[in-house]
Amino acid sequence: MAAKGFSFAERLSRSAVMVTNVKENLSEVPHLTDEVTELERMLGEGRAFESRQDDLRSQAQDNTKKMKVLISQMDKLRSRLAAGLKSKYGFTSETLLKFGVKVHRLPRRKAATKTAPAPTPEPTPQIPATATS
Repeated sequence: MAAKGFSFAERLSRSAVMVTNVKENLSEVPHLTDEVTELERMLGEGRAFESRQDDLRSQAQDNTKKMKVLISQMDKLRSRLAAGLKSKYGFTSETLLKFGVKVHRLPRRKAATKTAPAPTPEPTPQIPATATS
């Protein structure tokens, strides 16, 4: 039995099985000759689309690899340019912002706050036990 799913490949597979098996028994059902011929033609067209899609998927993967390499090279060059701009204008210059370079801001120190010592718990007074007679 052919595949039961609804994906393109499974549906193509079912059509191929149908064409193959009906062609073998065409003498029993000669009135289906035109339909079998048309389904066979469509099957060839479907396989051509499937092949084209595989080629396009391969091209897309190749493009992605090339784009990653290009972006990596661009990042390195951009970093070198940023370093040159920082050496020209200084690390804290606001001029760097117009080039899209992050300005190195000096951290602000907060005033030291005195922390109060944690209160020590007072011992609870012990009440002597009274004897009952």
